[in-house]
Parts: sequence; structure tokens; C-alpha cells
Amino acid sequence: MTQTDLTDRLAAATMLDTDLLVEIGAAAARVFPDAPAHPEGIADASEAVVHVISRCLPGWHIHLTGQASEPDAHWRCSLRASEAHDDDDVVGAAHGPTIPLTLARALWDVVKKSG
Repeated sequence: MTQTDLTDRLAAATMLDTDLLVEIGAAAARVFPDAPAHPEGIADASEAVVHVISRCLPGWHIHLTGQASEPDAHWRCSLRASEAHDDDDVVGAAHGPTIPLTLARALWDVVKKSG
């Protein structure tokens, strides 16, 4: 799958499924060698994507805000190497209807910018 295909799939997704997480992990491994090989082994999608983020971006800060409302929430996420400075070279940013999908989109933003 190409980077554009994965970007399009993430943009169209309404939730983070196992297949999408595996594809993100495989693509991230090309840029971040410590990306876990099998993130699908973690049952909870939020925990799985945070595991991938922590392996790819150790020490980075996750800033997540949102309003939990049904049927879909409105979450925003940023991933930054430093919480103290606004001059990080690469920042991942995303929004989405679920926490796991929003985290995955922010990770993918970092992968695209870093690769």
C-alpha cells in the first residue's frame, strides 16, 4: 500500500480497526525501526496505538482534547517531542471521531513528515 493510499484510508475511516493499525505499524517501521511488529496483539485499540506511538516516538508528549459526545466525539491530538518549546521540527496533528483513530492519524502525520 502506498503512503497516499494509507492517508486516504485513514481520512475515510470512522474507527481504527486491526488491519489499519497493522498497516500504520508496518509503514512506521520503515521510518522508526523500533515500531512494534504486531500491535494487533493488544486488544484495546487505544492501548495498541499508544503502544505504537511510545515505541516509535519514545519520550514524545501526547496532547489529546475533545468532547465525548454520542454518536461521535470530536477529538484533537498533537504529538510533540517537547512540551516546553513550540519549535519542534516535526509535530503530528490530527482530529477525528474516536480517540484511537485520532491518535493513529497524528502518528501517521509524524511518519509522513519524517519519512
